[in-house]
Amino acid sequence: MKKLMKLAAFNLLAAVALANAATFTVDPSLSWFGWMNVWSIENGSQGSYLWGSPWALTDLRAYMTSTTLTLAPNTNTYNPSDPYWVNPDGSGAKWMEANILIDLGTAYGGQTVTFTGYTIANTLVGPYSSIAFIKEFTPGYGWVGMTTTSLVGGAPFTVSRDISPGNIAQFGFMTTGPNANPNTADQLGTVIILAPEPSAMVVLGLGLAGVYLWRRRK
Repeated sequence: MKKLMKLAAFNLLAAVALANAATFTVDPSLSWFGWMNVWSIENGSQGSYLWGSPWALTDLRAYMTSTTLTLAPNTNTYNPSDPYWVNPDGSGAKWMEANILIDLGTAYGGQTVTFTGYTIANTLVGPYSSIAFIKEFTPGYGWVGMTTTSLVGGAPFTVSRDISPGNIAQFGFMTTGPNANPNTADQLGTVIILAPEPSAMVVLGLGLAGVYLWRRRK
């Protein structure tokens, strides 16, 4: 009887925790959005911010299927005849920040948003890198901050952020580095993320609810 009462109490607490938390993963059925931020390159790394605009996922070199998401360095801006994009030595002239994301709007303000998944492989070479993120904005997209986690091949990832009431939340991936010569693209590596089936997402969500509750009770 005591065990049943403890289980009932645990389930009640878990329901309360879930009411104030939202967990998302790499669901191909969602409306993923592409955004590119472009920076100057200074001393071989990210310099001053220049501009940003919506981009198609394929132009970001983000490829979603029913089972995987593949992320790769940008190559579609590489034009040797245009000094804006390519230096005289043939190296990329701009630092690219490719974002593939889901914009949640203000629906999850006041809640803990968690983004989780599994990295099948990460073969990116420096200076290229890719991370998972949760971003937060005030209404009107005033920048608040960002929480990130690295993507390690053969390992799960989880990132969580407490979103203030009324604020906007976004989750997704960011791949950064110089725009690259398409002829060298195969040498730069990729990141491959698992896109789980809906049943797997339910199990994953229940597991995370248990972890969330356990941490809250410590």
